[in-house]
Amino acid sequence: MVDLIDKEESQKKLHKENPEYKKMYEENKNSPLYNLRKRILHLRIDKGLSQSQLAEMAETKQSVISRLENGTCEPKLSTIKKIAEALDKEMQINLK
Repeated sequence: MVDLIDKEESQKKLHKENPEYKKMYEENKNSPLYNLRKRILHLRIDKGLSQSQLAEMAETKQSVISRLENGTCEPKLSTIKKIAEALDKEMQINLK
């Protein structure tokens, strides 16, 4: 049997067990790149797609999607454009 916990409980557990994660989260939670990653993850989940399925649709590898979502790489604009198209979204860049 697998115990499932919701996102909030999971976040609290990560913060408690790993103070460095909490620090990183607090420093990055309002960054445009963090918000882009979070948006892509939510759109993928809302469409019921696995990372592999999205990667195939965006003509990239599953590992690229994984690294983008978990923050271990800096995505190329061309990759973001392909992912946006695969998710039926437009990519906009806004400089304020």
